[in-house]
Amino acid sequence: MRKILLLIPVLFVQSCQSTGGDATEVQEIPVEASATIGNEALDSLNEIIRYAPNDMDALEARAGMYLRQQNLKYAAADVAAVLQLDSSRTKALELWGDLGFATNQTRQSRDAWQKCMAEDSENVPCRLKMAELYHVVTEFEKSAELVDEIIKLDPVNPEAHFLKGLLMRDALGDTTRALQWIQKSIDLDPDYIEALDMCGVLYSALGNPLALAYYNRLIELQPQNRIFMYNRGMFYLGMQDWNRALEDFTICTQLDPDDIESWFNLGYVHLQLQMYSEARGFFNTSLRIQPVNHRALYGRGYCYELMGDINNAEADYRQALSYNPEHEGSKQGIQRVQTARTQAGQ
Repeated sequence: MRKILLLIPVLFVQSCQSTGGDATEVQEIPVEASATIGNEALDSLNEIIRYAPNDMDALEARAGMYLRQQNLKYAAADVAAVLQLDSSRTKALELWGDLGFATNQTRQSRDAWQKCMAEDSENVPCRLKMAELYHVVTEFEKSAELVDEIIKLDPVNPEAHFLKGLLMRDALGDTTRALQWIQKSIDLDPDYIEALDMCGVLYSALGNPLALAYYNRLIELQPQNRIFMYNRGMFYLGMQDWNRALEDFTICTQLDPDDIESWFNLGYVHLQLQMYSEARGFFNTSLRIQPVNHRALYGRGYCYELMGDINNAEADYRQALSYNPEHEGSKQGIQRVQTARTQAGQ
């Protein structure tokens, strides 16, 4: 079987904001039902606040709902109302920090969460969010100090153990210890989506088959999540398990018909199976979705080359280079077809 030259599939990398098990619970509720439940809860809070406008618990609860809905203006109004009534209210300070983070005003987040911690020396949520903020801005030592405090205050907090694992990876470059801490967070919360995902990604990077157990669990929890299916497909692809990779990438295209990377990967796998005409079809689909796509052009050009159509191969390689002049695969492709043309006496 001929080696495929510089035709590299893309691995999706997941962001790792720690939200614990809540994301799983939301995903298990159909969209329509979730919206109905949310509207009913919001209506109930509106009714409470209508008759008791200074009910701080209700205002905080409504602000939290608005925040989850990305209705930041209304959320800010409710939090501001609470803080005007009681500037030391820790839940409102936590929410004010959340609003700052959501709007890229990290100084607001820092000030709010620091005040929250000052008001309540054992407050875990504000400490955790402050630790996450320090991690984001790469102040790893400060983040680690807060994480250690949280684990002392709440030894079974899965988010703290997860963040400890991220710090092991990012601050120390210690993947082994990172996995140990992240696994501990999964032991504490078996449905912890972000932790399961990170273990899958890290084990995949190591080429360790344990990655499959985490991807399988993620897909079990969220069968409609294309990213998890895609990442498992990428693991199978890396292991050259072509049939299972084809199955996963096919499901990805069913979940999202515009998933150009999965169409591309279907082409790549068919190239590996020496099914050049079929591979060309998948690259064509990828190009229909995104015409300015040098990787798919290279893939289709390589199909043409392997099928003996050097004119179309060269045309695709040149088109790919017009979009990405530094693409080494297309440069080499042009050299190969020119050599073939010379040898054929053309």
